[in-house]
Amino acid sequence: MIKIAADSQIPNLEPRLSELFDAEYSLQYFESDQLKSNDLKDIDALLVRSTVQVDQELCNNSQIQFVGSATAGINHLDTKYLNDQDIAWGHAPGCNAASVTHYVMAAIGELIQEGLFNVRQSVGIVGYGNIGKRLYQMLSALNIPVYAHDPFLTDPFLVEMDKILACDLITIHVPYSTEGAHPTRELINISHAKDLKDKILINTSRGGVVSEALVMDSHDLIYIADVWLNEPTPSPAVIQKAFIASPHIAGYSIEGKLNGASMIAMECARVFNCIKETSSLENHSIEWPHGLENIVRDMHAFGFPLALFKSELDLRSISDTLKNISANELADRFKDLRVNHSPRHDFNAYSYQEIVDLDESINLTFFNSLKNL
Repeated sequence: MIKIAADSQIPNLEPRLSELFDAEYSLQYFESDQLKSNDLKDIDALLVRSTVQVDQELCNNSQIQFVGSATAGINHLDTKYLNDQDIAWGHAPGCNAASVTHYVMAAIGELIQEGLFNVRQSVGIVGYGNIGKRLYQMLSALNIPVYAHDPFLTDPFLVEMDKILACDLITIHVPYSTEGAHPTRELINISHAKDLKDKILINTSRGGVVSEALVMDSHDLIYIADVWLNEPTPSPAVIQKAFIASPHIAGYSIEGKLNGASMIAMECARVFNCIKETSSLENHSIEWPHGLENIVRDMHAFGFPLALFKSELDLRSISDTLKNISANELADRFKDLRVNHSPRHDFNAYSYQEIVDLDESINLTFFNSLKNL
């Protein structure tokens, strides 16, 4: 019997395990803010989200053989400790890449609607990983000038950082790191103040990647952020300074969470060598429920499908809710807004086949390509 303990906020985990496991197992859930070391004494596998710090203090005196995080990032995993203890670990890279891409596109839509950006202006992407690639492809398909930088890759079309800083809008998609050849702690900092004059900066990676001192000192920077220093007690002043502020929900789509659950369930089954030979985790497109005519309207008016992203993710409403929370309630409400974030689908969960019936001039190739992002 494989004993599994899992965060209660990992959705649809039991069906995924049932589809994959060819072995007996038990599953018990925990609340992330209540998990203690004593709860794990008899546990073989621990499945978490980013809200649980997995380290020696938590895992000491346990028999854990596998730790899986249903997240793309691993900052909350002490991987050195896990490796030293011969505890297998895994995560879900790319699980919410479409979701974060959706967030950035929704943010660009808000900027376009407010007259602060247009499709003739340029976008610079820092980090050409799962998210950066999708974003690059989408913006290119819309004929928006876009450039990408990643010091770890050698693709010939990638550019240097100074080219990115020259763009009108800069969006950050890197992991948080403090060591190595290219640490990302305060990657964007006070030394970039002149470069960012009258620019737009979007941060959906980690709070520490952008210097919040820079944000507070800048009077001509439009800052959009989903991540903050000292979560879940971010600075109220920085939240108020941001053009759009959200409570770390960029990756919180239905598909993002389900992908994370599927990926760690698969890795868990692999570690315990019990994957069913007939297991299948197929996803199917669903019909767009918000009115395709709104997307056609926006494509003609702005050259950008605002409704495609805003219909499922109204960032202005989310930001207003966060900004209206009093400072003394911010810590509790920040966590509450994350947990109770309204369910939303990713843009590429839908089929747009019927859009050509409304307007034959619509680039159906672009909409068909969304499924492959």
